[in-house]
Amino acid sequence: MASTSPFGEHLKREREMRGVTLEEVSSATRISTKFLVAIENGQWDQLPGGAFNRGFIRSTSRYLGLDEDGMVAEYSLETENNGTTHALPRAGVAPPRDWRRMGAAVGFLLLLAAGGWVAGSKIIARLRMNVTAAHAAKTPLQASDARSVAPPNGGPLQLVVRMSAPAEVRVIADGKAAFEGKTAANEEKRFVARDAFEISASDSGAVQLELNGQPLPKMGAAGQSGRITLTAKDVKSSAGGVH
Repeated sequence: MASTSPFGEHLKREREMRGVTLEEVSSATRISTKFLVAIENGQWDQLPGGAFNRGFIRSTSRYLGLDEDGMVAEYSLETENNGTTHALPRAGVAPPRDWRRMGAAVGFLLLLAAGGWVAGSKIIARLRMNVTAAHAAKTPLQASDARSVAPPNGGPLQLVVRMSAPAEVRVIADGKAAFEGKTAANEEKRFVARDAFEISASDSGAVQLELNGQPLPKMGAAGQSGRITLTAKDVKSSAGGVH
């Protein structure tokens, strides 16, 4: 189904560029594939709405290495412009003449809404805990075994690029450009690929790489340009470093 949502098309394009399936996103974030499909197709009436939607988008963006706040802002702008709401529909009845009864009904609805907000807050907190636990399980880091973390069978490669100094950096994931531009000192970027990464930098000594939680050797000397290709075998190598 073709998406009628610019936001949904953007999120789907980013996911497909990284070679990640909806099932992989669902497994990592604990979000139902039905909800993920609804987000990519802009079917907002198929989602719980409100904070739940924003929580889904944050978790999915974090897993794909995207800017969480930027994606949530893009979603909010689209849904507000489209007038999307999740309010209860009005019944087609005449307004009541007994104002005391109407006031009591309004008070009851306010109490009901307050109780729903408290319950929703607890559910969101539990959802965030589950997402955090799933993310930690996806990329375990043990100080004594940091170089032996291998990707699961059929799972994606997860790359972290950290900069110790400014440099021009280019990252290609599975043959498609994932990032190209200037980076600042202490900046960190994350990427996902199925088979391979190609990383090049104008200052290879400023680039610190981590593949599936495993720190890798420097690309080259400081001040010199360099390029490196990473695949699953670079995760599995324990003492020989990057090939």
